[in-house]
Amino acid sequence: MLIHEFDELMEAQPFKRFRVVTSDGRSLLVPSREFAWHAPASRTIWIASVNGDRTHMIDLQMVTKFVIDERSGPRGNGKKKSR
Repeated sequence: MLIHEFDELMEAQPFKRFRVVTSDGRSLLVPSREFAWHAPASRTIWIASVNGDRTHMIDLQMVTKFVIDERSGPRGNGKKKSR
């Protein structure tokens, strides 16, 4: 994955929560902008766990995909979009 793909998700208006899926099978939720960040010109991202007990450091080369949460708003409302 590329850092600009991560940046596009982080800067989206309105923000849509998303998951970062890694090659080792982890799926980390980014419920709002405050939970993820990276240093300028870095390929490493940090994601704080929702309960605040951990921070995950991830090299973007280990990311297999980003999955946008279908629920609306930063926390979601539990309703799925009809298709």
